Amino acid sequence: MKYETKVTSIGGMVQENIEVGQLLILFNEDIQDTDLREIAVCHTVDTLKEDIIVGDVLTIAGKKFDVTSVGNVALKTLKDLGHCTIKFDGDTKSNLPGEIHVKGIIPDVKIGDIISFE
Repeated sequence: MKYETKVTSIGGMVQENIEVGQLLILFNEDIQDTDLREIAVCHTVDTLKEDIIVGDVLTIAGKKFDVTSVGNVALKTLKDLGHCTIKFDGDTKSNLPGEIHVKGIIPDVKIGDIISFE
């Protein structure tokens, strides 16, 4: 397991991000900025044990998604802040440096769900 964490809160704007942008924004639960908490799925703090690469698998609540691209800053922000933007569009090129793209339809995320990369 490269990274594994548990959802602890879901911001009020997360559903809008899903509907409009096909994305989930993740942050560690210790993020203090209330505006960021409003747009994010917050989760327990974990250590990124190994770089996430194309071909890895993201699992959310038991549903699996193939990683298709990783932005050049996504791993640093995931390590430092538990932050990345997961786009569910299957793109093979990240448009923004903090994005991780996966193939599939965004699952219904709930508090207590496990999010992992392997």
